[in-house]
Amino acid sequence: MLLFIEASTLSIKKQEPVSLRAYSALWRKYTQRSVTLLLRDGKLYVPSETSIDVFDVKTKRLIQRAPYNGLPFGLLGNKIVTFGKQYGRGKTTYEMYMWDLAAKRQTSRLIADPNFFSVFSEENTLFFDEKRGLAFIGRNVSIPDLAVLRLSDLKVVKRVSYQGPRGSAPIHPLIVDGSDVFFAGRRIDAGNINMVHDCYNGPVLDVQGAYVVTNKAVYDRYTSAKINALPFPTNYALMDAKYNLYLIKEGENRIYKYPLPADESYYVRSSHYAFTNVPISHLAYDSSTGWLYVLSAEDSKLFVIRASDMKMVKEIHPGPQPTDVKIDGGKVYVALSGATKMAIYDAKTMRFLGTVPLIAAPRSLAIGDGKIFFTDNSRTLTGSIAVYDMNTLTGSIAVYDMKTKKQWRIPKVFINPLIGYDEKQNVLYVGQEGTSDHNLYAVRLSDWHVSQLLSFPGGDDAFFMNGGEIFYGKARINPAQPGALVAAEFPEPLRAASRQYIITSRAIYNRATGTKIADLSSEALLATAGDDGMIFTYRKVATNHYLIKQKLSQ
Repeated sequence: MLLFIEASTLSIKKQEPVSLRAYSALWRKYTQRSVTLLLRDGKLYVPSETSIDVFDVKTKRLIQRAPYNGLPFGLLGNKIVTFGKQYGRGKTTYEMYMWDLAAKRQTSRLIADPNFFSVFSEENTLFFDEKRGLAFIGRNVSIPDLAVLRLSDLKVVKRVSYQGPRGSAPIHPLIVDGSDVFFAGRRIDAGNINMVHDCYNGPVLDVQGAYVVTNKAVYDRYTSAKINALPFPTNYALMDAKYNLYLIKEGENRIYKYPLPADESYYVRSSHYAFTNVPISHLAYDSSTGWLYVLSAEDSKLFVIRASDMKMVKEIHPGPQPTDVKIDGGKVYVALSGATKMAIYDAKTMRFLGTVPLIAAPRSLAIGDGKIFFTDNSRTLTGSIAVYDMNTLTGSIAVYDMKTKKQWRIPKVFINPLIGYDEKQNVLYVGQEGTSDHNLYAVRLSDWHVSQLLSFPGGDDAFFMNGGEIFYGKARINPAQPGALVAAEFPEPLRAASRQYIITSRAIYNRATGTKIADLSSEALLATAGDDGMIFTYRKVATNHYLIKQKLSQ
């Protein structure tokens, strides 16, 4: 039975039977999870087991009945599209059927990519993006899948599995709204389903403008703030254009209507979230462009994210095993340990400028004095520091003259070195990773003299420079003060620093005073910060990988 209910009074205006002519086990299983209703151009599309019934919303009358070849369905132009499978000669083929509503006939039957079997199920939810020429397919399994199908040739172009609430019968509606896909309790970038901008505590049931309705609460779509908790958990929720909520309570044949509270005095803008779906090995932030650079050595990817809205700008494959990224002089340098090279990009456009073959597999980079310093990742117990002199190139850095390039090693062996460059002192500072003691060295670039500055008990191996200071393990070191090199020690390992803040694995500190400003909600494995007040932290919860943006001035 299809009920037409007046929203203002919640009174039933009309009841229409739908064509449930048979009750197979599959159909009962499907209807218990969800039946998709589509509303477009004043017409309501209602699936049953044998047909899709089309109702005129204004007259509430059945105006057409289209044959139905499969449970998942969607609308593509004026056609109803369903997916099904055909058996024959020991082979199963997956097909897409189109029913033209105007012509009242089936217009085409297309055979899908053989790989389609991996994303097809009778429990799929389906959305056609006509502008992009894509179909988004949500697969409701214990670990839900989202796939992107190219309509021109029915090829599966991308598929991602999301760790979600486990269970034998999960319900994950699929909602595509603008550049966002909502599925498996996440707000996903429609242009790149590997990038998830938000993770919600439960499935997303409806989206209305700037509001996201889950099974337990209402959230701000763009700031991740929780606006209001629902009065009770539900598997069925809607929000209308006036932001009224319509909810169904489990076990009751009743609809509840709640207005969203108009008073937003409690509204607090929280941090922005992004979700990469891959492990992250390094972060860097460029305040001048407002871009965040995210490296995944495991997936050999460089993600470029716009910090203002945490939207993906580009996904780049710079080469195997990218281990470090540095921004200097309008260029982005990426160390490629797996290729013994360095890739270079234009910082404004991320246009690829070329690669430089190196004499050692680079692990970390430091740039200064017209040189690029890189640590040797090819040695496990001992390492060395190599130098690439940019001044020996002819022409601009985008055009490399391989005949005149020069590279050499600093004549000193370090244990798993970590490096940073001080422009004022023209000194390269070297720490050592994974040793029982933290030894700090200085390499004077005027004559390449190496001296040891200090040694203290080892621990976490964070090592970076900012504002002339060295941050090593838990220690803040000022090399300009020889009598008191260690300016401060923190209770947690250090992660990043900017002009305003120092970020540890557990808290944010005021750099000028050293006082704690805020505790982090969970451990930050990596962090980066800019002088514009932006702070980015990377955290891992179970198999999920989160990037979190904060601006404390807000």
